[in-house]
Amino acid sequence: MMKGRSLFLCLFGGLLSLVGCTVKRMPEGALVRVELTHSGTMAGYEWYGCVEPDSTGTFVLRAMKENYGPLFQKQLSPETMTRFRQIIENEEMFKYKEAYHPKMEVLDGWGWSFRAKFSDGSSISSHGSNASPKGNGLARIRGLITELIQDGIQIESISD
Repeated sequence: MMKGRSLFLCLFGGLLSLVGCTVKRMPEGALVRVELTHSGTMAGYEWYGCVEPDSTGTFVLRAMKENYGPLFQKQLSPETMTRFRQIIENEEMFKYKEAYHPKMEVLDGWGWSFRAKFSDGSSISSHGSNASPKGNGLARIRGLITELIQDGIQIESISD
């Protein structure tokens, strides 16, 4: 009986190691870049938003105000990055899978991608095609970008 239990525990432990029981944690460093895209069936991004430092270290937001619209730009304070970081932490976006796909094959549809980089060198990267993670993280990131870009300056026209 003892031999059977030991064998079972050994096999069960081996199975768990194959499944991968690593716990994903929120990165320790400050958020230094965040990017979110949404694609439809037309060429190019349906919607794009990205915040990253420029060559002087100033955070710059580049985003569309509307789907398939031109790009706008605006400088942001470093404190604004904490708002994005709080969304990532509160919505547990650091636990997102690398890829999301529907159970059934879809030949037409939509896609998205999310990336975040931190000062400690860690990053989060996730994307999906016709499927997305649970929760409101992606919508909240897009909502904050949309809110912040409203008084931005247009840097690209639709005909570019």
